[in-house]
Amino acid sequence: MAHLASCALHALLACAPQGDSPATAERPPLLTANEQASLRDKIVKYFDALDTYERAESSKDREKAGKPRDKAKDAMRGEWELRSKKGNLLASMADLRAVYDACFPAGAPRVQPGAVRKEKDRESGIEYTVAVPKGYKPQKAVRTILALPGTTAADQAASWVDGDRWFAEVFDKTPLLEALVHVVHLPAGIEMDPVPDFSRDGQDAQEAKRFATVFQSFALTNQSMTYDRGRLFLDCGRGTSGFGLRFASVFPTRFAGLVLRHAVMPDDLRFGSLTGMPVLLLKSAKTAEAVAALQAKLEALQAGSVTVLETTDEYPHKAAAAEIDAWMQKQKRNIAPSKVVIEPNDDRFRSAYWVEIGKMEVLHKAPLADRPRIEVVADRTSNRLVVKARGIEGFTLYLNDDLLDLDKEFTVVVNDKAVSEKRTRDLFLLERQVVQRRDWEFLFPVKYDSLVPKPAKADDKPASTDGK
Repeated sequence: MAHLASCALHALLACAPQGDSPATAERPPLLTANEQASLRDKIVKYFDALDTYERAESSKDREKAGKPRDKAKDAMRGEWELRSKKGNLLASMADLRAVYDACFPAGAPRVQPGAVRKEKDRESGIEYTVAVPKGYKPQKAVRTILALPGTTAADQAASWVDGDRWFAEVFDKTPLLEALVHVVHLPAGIEMDPVPDFSRDGQDAQEAKRFATVFQSFALTNQSMTYDRGRLFLDCGRGTSGFGLRFASVFPTRFAGLVLRHAVMPDDLRFGSLTGMPVLLLKSAKTAEAVAALQAKLEALQAGSVTVLETTDEYPHKAAAAEIDAWMQKQKRNIAPSKVVIEPNDDRFRSAYWVEIGKMEVLHKAPLADRPRIEVVADRTSNRLVVKARGIEGFTLYLNDDLLDLDKEFTVVVNDKAVSEKRTRDLFLLERQVVQRRDWEFLFPVKYDSLVPKPAKADDKPASTDGK
């Protein structure tokens, strides 16, 4: 169980679209539906055998698990080579999405379909409430809501609403139960909303505790249920809505959207990484000012990303469930948006979608306006990537044929300096990233690393053009 929880935690830490999808018609699939299903079956069996091998604790167990792993791998590779006779599967995004879809199915669920139950993990002591939709099957990924309860009162000293009570007050007997619902039980004595000041001792540990509270709880559902990686929503109450903004800004790749039931406008939060993130703001008389400020801030990054819902009942606004559900059904994460912005709010986490920042300046040692930032725009029509970066030494881009035509050379422009590049698609790279992230939508067969050119000094003289 510890290994599975660790895998789930790593998947969350690894990588709601930013920007628009690439404006290009997707190539038709190379394979028939039956051929896709056959290859997917081999991939699922190989990943399952690989997981069994990696969970083995003794050399004897590893040796025993090694043979089934190798057999499943050979079967998958043989099928891949057979189907590749129709063309390069790594260039066909339609086929890749089909053959890797839900390739990490969970086993028998701990909670039966249609049931609601408070769970307690024996190993960690973590408690949570989970509701499984009727008709759930492990082979089919399900839309999921990760819910953070609110406080019992408006002041920060108030206690957290018990997870079972929060479920009853927000989700029970509503259309939202068409999704898998996981309610985190927040421990007493922890404040979630305050933005940490990392220049002060102990602040990084407090923030790590907040993250762990959410990660370790949801990992327990993740290991036993097949949640849809592209349709995970974060739903936050009073005292956790500010944290929800920060959490989503640090891990934007994880979420298809964010629901704030008691909006606040956080001080000293960098919003850039939320560019394009679908956000639903529940508006009441008490939150109207914060809702207006947040909407303006987020839509300045990308127009149309915010939806405001006028509430008709008291907080936590259970009457809005049908409208929230309708909004969620329209949202789907785009893992390869054409524009990605990363404005880190934590030195430890600096990736989003297909972009990763390498070494960078320490955040709290720079003024807010000068802190590290990267913006990358992919234009498939011109086969061009434009990168604007400051305060960082290097970066990594994961590329696929949604972003560029990788059969051709592409141009990378970093802070106005352009180079031409050509890369070969790599099945092993794609497979490794999918397994490490436990994310079957992270389908990028090319990795591109680059340094950021150092800015020219004021006294630098231009090179001579006449040979003198």
